Amino acid sequence: MSDAAQPIWEDRLAQLRRKYEEVRKSISMDDVTRELGDMATQIAGLPGDIAGIRERGYAFAGYLERKVEVLQTQWDEVRSQVKRAINTEITDVQVRFDQVRDSWSRLESQTTEKGQELLGGRIETTLDEVASVVAAARNRIKGLYGQVPTNVAQTQSQLRLIKKYLDLADQATVKWGPTEALYMVHEGEWVQTGKGKQDPDGIIYVTDQRFIFEQNEKVGGRFGFGGEQVQEVVFEVTVGTIAKVQSEDKGLFGGKDLIHLELSAGDYAETTFEVKSGGIDSDWYAGQLNRVISGEIEKERVLKVDEAVVEAVQNAPTACTTCGATLPTITRGMTEIVCEYCGTKMRV
Repeated sequence: MSDAAQPIWEDRLAQLRRKYEEVRKSISMDDVTRELGDMATQIAGLPGDIAGIRERGYAFAGYLERKVEVLQTQWDEVRSQVKRAINTEITDVQVRFDQVRDSWSRLESQTTEKGQELLGGRIETTLDEVASVVAAARNRIKGLYGQVPTNVAQTQSQLRLIKKYLDLADQATVKWGPTEALYMVHEGEWVQTGKGKQDPDGIIYVTDQRFIFEQNEKVGGRFGFGGEQVQEVVFEVTVGTIAKVQSEDKGLFGGKDLIHLELSAGDYAETTFEVKSGGIDSDWYAGQLNRVISGEIEKERVLKVDEAVVEAVQNAPTACTTCGATLPTITRGMTEIVCEYCGTKMRV
């Protein structure tokens, strides 16, 4: 071989060696094995995540527990199938790769340019064939996963959303009723005037008992400077007073998701809210709100209402035993009521 041809052959040999190593590593399917382990870890973590939202008082989405049971059963079956498939596929591919390994040994002992090129071409062709076989085997194996990864990802997304609901509720100024259960929480705007910045922005809380809007924004100031942070409940109605819910997609490309409420009691006969949480469609939101109003969400309830708390609320005094003044509404966690007029304390 000429001195001029030697550098070219060395480059060619280096390329072949890189491809050889890449194919050799791919045959073990370590990435598929890692995916198996990662998926098992994710599924194993779901019961703990669900227990976490239950401990924080989220009573609904009872389908989560059942969903995880099914996922665990499905994954046990899938994992066994995948492990068997990996062993079978590796055995079949290894036979082909052994041919390459034998050819590589002969290549390293070749001294003629023609012999090197001939063997190098055969090796490259065989390596391409083996890589193609490995890729096809990997696709067959991943096909065994079915819908499990998709359903795991969906369940994780649902849990993240519920955790966000609970985090926002923890930061709220809302006084929660003693038997009240949170259902959904989204960023929104109360469309009082329809004049954009003049309308309050904040958080919409929907429980099994109330529809609440808490203004939570900085008001006043200019160009992002100055102003005052306002956080307070400015609108609330019981779900039983919502006579009708209508959804509307408004604005450019329907980018504004509006919810129109018709009310049978209170200060407003009609009012509108824009749901601003990303990815929330007005039709979906209206559907969920209607499920709350109809009581359909009770089918999802996991944490039952504490009967002792219900009894305590029913038996709680509504008028001061000393001065007769009307007492404030009982809220969650209260063990006594204090009359704001005479200071008398009464146990709940």
